[in-house]
Amino acid sequence: MANTTNYNWETPDDTDLVKDGAAAIRTLGSSIDTTTKNLNPQTTTGAIAYRSATSNVNTALPIGTANQVLRVNSGATAPEWATTADQTPLTTKGDLFGFDTADARIPIGTNGHILTADSTQSLGLKWAALATTFVGAEVSEDTSAQSIANNTHTSVTFTAEFIDTDGFHSTVTNTSRITIPAGKDGKYRVFGQVTYNSNGTGNRRASIAKNGTRVRQTINNPTATASCFATAEGILSLVAGDYVEVQAYQNSGGALDVDFTLGYCKLQVEYLGA
Repeated sequence: MANTTNYNWETPDDTDLVKDGAAAIRTLGSSIDTTTKNLNPQTTTGAIAYRSATSNVNTALPIGTANQVLRVNSGATAPEWATTADQTPLTTKGDLFGFDTADARIPIGTNGHILTADSTQSLGLKWAALATTFVGAEVSEDTSAQSIANNTHTSVTFTAEFIDTDGFHSTVTNTSRITIPAGKDGKYRVFGQVTYNSNGTGNRRASIAKNGTRVRQTINNPTATASCFATAEGILSLVAGDYVEVQAYQNSGGALDVDFTLGYCKLQVEYLGA
């Protein structure tokens, strides 16, 4: 008797006298049936067959559970179904992928906002208004004059606010100060102006003070017949809790009032960014 090359099925030789053809057919059919079963071991819908360690015998891998993925096992010997840890956290139109210790969702921001780096956020990013939006304050005085003693640097007080976007200034306590609020650390343009009533003796000064220490100053020499103003400005690095003031100085020989008419004395800060 002859045998097939691949699966060794028994068949008659060309010269064999087949006495019982039915028996020969059954023998061949049984071999084919056994081989076919070994190559198709799946018994449930969705099962997958893969090559086993035995020649011409496959192993069935049952179908996995919902959302599992097919991967190679840890021993690299067979496939397996597994739940992947890398699944999308996104739930809403416009969401973005972020990462802290694992993949995380960055929700869509407000219309017109931009995505910006922020190390204080758990994912390192946040949506924020454009930096070109004005942040800062301008304060002045509209109720009374202030007397500046001779030869003394004096902080000018302000009880009127032209603008104050984030609570930089109080009209009740420490009214001479513009104080940097939490979350607004960065560079600021600071401008101060002091206008003095008429007096031609000595000079007039305006200074910008940071936390009580003068950091910018200008000097002006007046004439006897006109009021005089002095300004000071600069770019300062400021953090939450820092405060700036404008200080007046005159050495006319006696006290001299400053003029608050129409904002002649004022202090401004403008946030320029981190």
